[in-house]
Amino acid sequence: MRASLSKSDNALSSLTSVINSRFKRHHSIDDDYPVISSSSSSNDEKKIHVDTHSDHRVPLINNDDDNNTAATTTTTTTNQQMIFQKSLFSSELMKVVEWFNQLNDRQKETLLREILNSCSSPQWHILSLLTTDNWHRDCPSDCSDPLAQLPFDISFYILSLLDPVSLARCSRVNKLWYYLCSHPELWHQLAKHKKWSFSSHLLDQQQIEFHTNEQKQAQWKQIFIERYRLRSRWLNGRCDVKTFHGHVEGVSCVQFDSQTIISGCTDGTIKVWDMNTTNEIITLVGHSRSVRCLHVDGINEVRLVSGSNDRSIKVWSISINQTWSKCACKLTLLGHTDTVRCLVVRDDICVSGSHDHSVKVWNLTNGSCLQTLVDHTDKVLCVQFNWQYIVSGSTDKTIKIWHYSDGSCLRTLSAHNGSVTCLYFDQEQDLIVSGSLDYDIRFWQLSTGDCCQKIDWISKEGHRGVIRALKADSWRVVSGADDKTIKVWDIRTGVRLCTLKNHTDGVTCLSFNDYMIVSGSFDGSVKLWNFRP
Repeated sequence: MRASLSKSDNALSSLTSVINSRFKRHHSIDDDYPVISSSSSSNDEKKIHVDTHSDHRVPLINNDDDNNTAATTTTTTTNQQMIFQKSLFSSELMKVVEWFNQLNDRQKETLLREILNSCSSPQWHILSLLTTDNWHRDCPSDCSDPLAQLPFDISFYILSLLDPVSLARCSRVNKLWYYLCSHPELWHQLAKHKKWSFSSHLLDQQQIEFHTNEQKQAQWKQIFIERYRLRSRWLNGRCDVKTFHGHVEGVSCVQFDSQTIISGCTDGTIKVWDMNTTNEIITLVGHSRSVRCLHVDGINEVRLVSGSNDRSIKVWSISINQTWSKCACKLTLLGHTDTVRCLVVRDDICVSGSHDHSVKVWNLTNGSCLQTLVDHTDKVLCVQFNWQYIVSGSTDKTIKIWHYSDGSCLRTLSAHNGSVTCLYFDQEQDLIVSGSLDYDIRFWQLSTGDCCQKIDWISKEGHRGVIRALKADSWRVVSGADDKTIKVWDIRTGVRLCTLKNHTDGVTCLSFNDYMIVSGSFDGSVKLWNFRP
């Protein structure tokens, strides 16, 4: 290699010497201008000597009578010079090209780099015009494709950083990108991301099973597309509405499962509806006064727990078949001395709140009262619990946080200007959300008790009536109020996402999952708001 470089460098030096010597011979400093000489003839005629090798000819004429002759001589000489120099340049150029072709790639690159460093704007312009079509003449067809040149793992990692809209756009670039962007694992990661996953683990699994093929492969792209469309419909308030008529008075509470809707009424009845046909399946009669709250769980045999103005809590067993249905009251819990206004059930534990100012914890297997929490100074209107805390809201305008284990009051939250009518809390998000008679929704920090945000009708397009119902999950809050509307909010920012209008009177209760909202109203109707795409 060194011998080759030395030989080429010697050749370059020799060629440079030849070019320089010829250049000096034809373009000497003495020849820049014509040489003018004068004779001693009697008529003092001035004679002009013209160098036939000069590039620049500026004849110096002292005799106006010889203008035409001098101009003709100069033009002829210049043309001859141009022809000569063009021939000389072509000859030397061929030698340079021939010598350039003898160089190896490294030497060619070095020479080109030096030449390019000496170029000015005009040369760069002509260079760009000449080389545009030849940049990738001998390259592979995908040489300008970054993903094609990278290992699969790196390409996959880059694509995994994209949002779903960008990923879909990238899939339209070419066949390779479409193949990479359609990789199931990319869509699996998106579908499992907290932003797109279902709040209900059961619904999450049901959707995955529905989109799993015979080879036990989940179609993650299709799963994500469905979730993306579903979320978009929630954000834009696009849903199909069904109405269930049958109650003769206002609907006070409502729950639903996969096939049925169960609603309680101020006339003391509980109705079970077919979600698909809107037909009434069965009516439960057992409470002597208004049914104020209920909870439903179970799959094959439904367990229903209801609370009433008659001060009792009843546990029902309901079996529904295509040809027949049956129900039975299995247990009645007595202990409250006034209306049972709210209750919540987990496993075999029920926590209830009453107008008698107390919160009670019950064992549903034997009907025993495990403990009674007394610290509110007025009616208890709403309650929630997990295995660590019980949270209750009251007409005394406060929210109380209790230890589940011993029933001691840990903290009291005060900020509402009216009764706390409904609430939700999530220990994982360190959050309590409450609605009130003062038309406001407030967000509280569970660990400190600080009110971190308020939604009102003046500054944040809040409700213009008493907030009667409120539920929430990992990313949204759904509320219903006396202004006949249901509003959906972003749980992190408090921004209103959509407003649903269809009831003809105030919304008294609601329940929702990832696909739908079910609501009840003073107008006596039950409505299903279906967001399924």
